[in-house]
Amino acid sequence: MVKSYRHITSPVLAVLFAMGFYACSTTKSVPEGDRLYTGTTVKWDGKKPRDYGTLKASLESSVRPKPNKKFLGMPIRLWLYNLGKKPKGKGLNYLLRNKLGEAPVLLSSAKPDYTANVLEQYMVDNGFFQALVTSEIKTSGSKKASGVYTVTPNHRYRIKSVTYETDSSDLGKAIAAAYKNTSLKINRPYRLDSIKAERVRINNILKDQGYYYFTVDHLLVEVDSTNNGMVDLYLKVKPETPPQAKRPYTMKNITLYPDYSLDQDSMARRGTPVLYNGLRIIDSAKKFKPSVFDRMVFLKPDSLYRLSNHDITLHRLTDLGTFKFVKGQFRQVRGDSSRLNASFYLTPYPRRSLSAELRGTSKSNNFAGSELKITAKNRNWLHYADLLEISLSGGLEWQVGGKATSTAVGGNGYNLKAEAAVTIPRFYQPFWNLNVHTPYVPRTRISVSYELFSRSQLYNLNAYNFQFQYIWRKTQYLEHKWAPVSVTYVLPTKTTTGYDSILKYDPSQRAAIEKQFILGGSYDITYDNKASNKIHTFYMNGNLDYSGNLAGLIVPRNDTGMKTIVGSPFAQYIRLSADIRHYWKLSRGLTWVNRIFAGYGMPYGNSSTLPFVKQYFIGGSSSLRGFRARTLGPGSYRDTSSKYLANEAGDVKLEYNSEIRAHLSGIFNAAVFLDAGNIWLKKEIPEKPGSQFSTGRFLSQIAVDAGAGLRVDASILVVRLDLAFPLRKPWLPEGERWVMKDVKFGDPDWRKENLILNIAIGYPF
Repeated sequence: MVKSYRHITSPVLAVLFAMGFYACSTTKSVPEGDRLYTGTTVKWDGKKPRDYGTLKASLESSVRPKPNKKFLGMPIRLWLYNLGKKPKGKGLNYLLRNKLGEAPVLLSSAKPDYTANVLEQYMVDNGFFQALVTSEIKTSGSKKASGVYTVTPNHRYRIKSVTYETDSSDLGKAIAAAYKNTSLKINRPYRLDSIKAERVRINNILKDQGYYYFTVDHLLVEVDSTNNGMVDLYLKVKPETPPQAKRPYTMKNITLYPDYSLDQDSMARRGTPVLYNGLRIIDSAKKFKPSVFDRMVFLKPDSLYRLSNHDITLHRLTDLGTFKFVKGQFRQVRGDSSRLNASFYLTPYPRRSLSAELRGTSKSNNFAGSELKITAKNRNWLHYADLLEISLSGGLEWQVGGKATSTAVGGNGYNLKAEAAVTIPRFYQPFWNLNVHTPYVPRTRISVSYELFSRSQLYNLNAYNFQFQYIWRKTQYLEHKWAPVSVTYVLPTKTTTGYDSILKYDPSQRAAIEKQFILGGSYDITYDNKASNKIHTFYMNGNLDYSGNLAGLIVPRNDTGMKTIVGSPFAQYIRLSADIRHYWKLSRGLTWVNRIFAGYGMPYGNSSTLPFVKQYFIGGSSSLRGFRARTLGPGSYRDTSSKYLANEAGDVKLEYNSEIRAHLSGIFNAAVFLDAGNIWLKKEIPEKPGSQFSTGRFLSQIAVDAGAGLRVDASILVVRLDLAFPLRKPWLPEGERWVMKDVKFGDPDWRKENLILNIAIGYPF
């Protein structure tokens, strides 16, 4: 026992000794007479307001200097710096001091009095007009020091009244009309940021009424704080505001230069304008059809200048994807003090491009592979700014581990795909010219594709697809996709005797290669504000997918009771899916993410289940990570015969994921997570007992797993490693499905059976 104890404690003592040694060496490079600055504490001496958390976080972020960065509580970069010496060249010392290490943050760089004034001004800007901030430097030992700032807030001033002091001019009336939606509310705390936001709001309103030369600097807000802890606000136009800022403007000429280049500025400006629906287009090379810009430019001759139309025009010309630089210029018309000329200078991308993409894949069913994709693009096809994409791709897939149950299962495979798609920057339809008033270009995408997937010892699968789709967004965060026409034809060929033998033991595999048509469409709506940098952000997606509805009304049944087109049955179903994710930024480097996915498919008519390509799957690196992809479910069913040809699918899916993500250091992040869910069939089949969805028992069939992960986030690429294990196995007898008591990390047999390492690219959700 003593020997075992020493065996455990010896390395622990060594680590503690090393940590103590390095801790002492953090001040090694601190100059004589100076100290290592270890950080700052902000204390609040007074009653805490409702927004105390926000105030304190802002105060702490305003303090300078920041101490040396730490990883797991240790200043590793400072240690590395101290290991090196003053570099004389590009050797090891240069690497430690200038690349990997971080110089010590010194007390001499701190300015306590200046920082206290900065914090005090921040308090004043948030209504604490009598706030007091004191500073103190605390020393530790002979070489360390820290700062302490004590904030005494005193009374916080609130808004008593808001008055817009305006005259009877058109400008004064426009400002007075803006008062009803003011953001300065009575009895709310005084905040300088709120006053700035109000000035911006009024300026935008005026600019949308033609006041092009009016700016926020022409507005003045006076504050009277002599009302016993309350303030009166008076908003007015500055007396020195120039006359041109006080009058509204209308448009005269709108000129576009769609082939502009700084290198050939004078040449690009020359040429005879082509007039099209009031626009003047100077395009000597005739690279673009004039009708392209009719749907992009919302400013019109003889109309009032409006900021909203100005912004929409710039945004649309940029969102078109054809121009890499877009510049707008407005000038007052000579001899006419109330009109503007607008010029838009557009620098196009190269018309054609060719790109290649090489990818590697690793799957949880012991298959690995690679794929090469070549894409040719034409950004101005037929001179209408249409995007034409032609892509060819091919890949190989082979088994890298595991023992197959038959030679058929272990076969390698390859896939080939060709696709041609054209994206038109408008709603393409013959009935009316619809042009929604948004900053985002509506699009129509038409695509045709062919894909061949071959598993040499099993089957060949051919898929032909045609899709007609509308894509549009109303706001920055909300996008719609509607495909009124989507046709897919699946044609299996060259099935082998080996695959036929698999079907005897697992008839559900036949659904993977059924010959059929999918005639229908889909509607997809997505809300995503993750880029807004708020504390709480969301991603929400809803999808409606349908097939065979119209064809089912027209096509009669044949002798077998099926409805077919050119001898092939077509699928009939309605499928609804919802994916909701909540991102909660708990602190600067800590985020809690929760995700709920629910999907329900209702097959009818020709179909007893959803088509295989439309069914739901579960498990794997972006789902329930403690279960291998497509091996879980449906329901409490457990298949052991297709270990290396996992294709379990369902008509119903429920999934919940919860993950806490923490930033470690540099490009390294960590996570702990919990996953739960399962799939079910709408109608149970005899070969899979317990697979049917039932409202009375689906909760008892939920699978649960947990795990931890490491992520290497290099911005353009995220490499993710997640290690997970099951906590609940729904195929076990009821009362025995929770398996937490069986977790044995030290048992190699348990690890082999339960621990799953997921290696993937990108975050799971």
